[in-house]
Order: sequence, then C-alpha cells, then structure tokens
Amino acid sequence: MNKPKFSSADLNASIKSKIESLAKQVDVAAVSQQMQEYLEACSKFHQYSYNNILLILMSSPHATAVAGYKRWLELNRYVRRGEKGIPILAPCLYRVDPDDPDNETKDLRGFKVVYVFDISQTDGEPLPDPPDWKSPEKNQELNKKLVQFAEGIGIKVSIEKLSNGAQGVSKGGEVELDPSAGTKTLVHEIAHELMHRDKDSLRDKTIRELEAESVAFVVCSHFGLEVKNSSNYVALHGATSDLILSHLDRIRTTAAQIIQTVENKSSNIQPD
Repeated sequence: MNKPKFSSADLNASIKSKIESLAKQVDVAAVSQQMQEYLEACSKFHQYSYNNILLILMSSPHATAVAGYKRWLELNRYVRRGEKGIPILAPCLYRVDPDDPDNETKDLRGFKVVYVFDISQTDGEPLPDPPDWKSPEKNQELNKKLVQFAEGIGIKVSIEKLSNGAQGVSKGGEVELDPSAGTKTLVHEIAHELMHRDKDSLRDKTIRELEAESVAFVVCSHFGLEVKNSSNYVALHGATSDLILSHLDRIRTTAAQIIQTVENKSSNIQPD
C-alpha cells in the first residue's frame, strides 16, 4: 500500500484552507454584474409545480424556459403570432372574507387552464447568459481511481447522455455522467452519494449542492486539477461564505475520505 502524501493533520489543515478559499470566491461571484443580471431575470420566472412541469414536458418536451404572455413582455420579449400555448393548471384562490381587508386568508376552489410559452416561441431581447458553472477538465487516471472508490462502496458509475445540459446525476446507489462531464462532476456526484443518499434527511437543495460542490472543489484542487467555476455553481444555488463555513466539518470529513482512499490506490496521480 502506498504511503499517503499528507499526515491526517496536514490533510485536514489543507482541506480547511481550500474550503475557506472557496467561501471567499463565492461571495465575490455572488455580487458580480453577470450573476446579478442573471438572477434578476430568473426571479421573473414562476416556479412551477411538479404536475405542471409534467404537463409542460408532455406538450413541449424540448422546452427550456417558459412563462406567460405578459411575463415575456416584462422580459422585453414577445410571443410570435400563431404560436400555440402550452396548457398548465393555475389555482383558483378566493378570499375567505372579502369584506374584511385585514383577513387575507384564501381558499382553493379548483383549478383553471392557462397557457405559457417556451422561449423558442418568442422573439426579442436575449436573456442574460448564466455565469459559467461547468468544469470540463478530465484526468483519466484520477477518474479511474474515483470509479474504483465508488464501486468499492456500492456506487455504480455509468456514462449516459443527459438532457437539459445536466452534467451528472446521483440516483441513490448509482451515478450517471454526461460524456462531456469533467472529473469534478464525478467527485460532485460521488459526494452526493456519500452525504445525501437519504434526501429526506437533508431537504434543502442549497445545502446539498454547496456540500457536494465544496467536496469536489477540495478533492480536485488537492490532485492538481483546475477548479474553475465552483464559486459560480455554489452562488447560483444561493449559498454564501458563512453557509459554506458552517458545513466545514461535513465537507472536510467527506473530502478526506475520498482523498485518502484514492491516494492509497495510487500515490502518483498527476494532472493530464
């Protein structure tokens, strides 16, 4: 068995330093002009229920961004004449006591069909591009060791073409990666498997994503890969430096587990 490059104390100190560095980068990314413009545009899109998402996908499987006619006008875009709307269900809410201005309690009294339109059905000003969050760099030797690590603890890793720009997905005992995904995505999804397989125990997506991406940042940085765009990814999910640091121990423990196991498999992993 190969001797680890770092003592346990040195490794923990190195991991802590990397997490603190990422936390600072996230705060910078969060206030960038590109991030603010993108988040402002995103705030104007309604968050649809699971049932309405299914209705949208059944009517328009390739839809990427949908909104109502008036909302597109607010975004300085307009629906082209002749375009067919995508039907969804909107709740019908009525005030319980319309004569009492202080009582804003409302009752749900059914649903009505309304129509939304995909961005492909509109023309006008382009939407702001999201800050780049992908990290495509691959280290084949490190990938091999990571897959061995995952399979050694019962996690299957497969390569599948994923939809909607996704790079990877954790499915509870299985990780699927898009062919374009880099090594950092593989670590990210393994971290989800280690930390979040029981999603009911950690429902907050912001926490799940900041933990997994922080682990990926630390592990890939440790092995010498370029770790760009992690700060954008974490900021896009609404995390802050304080939130990252409040989860430092969980991130450090998981990152150390991966690093130590991989180093025991190979003490000579170098960047491609």
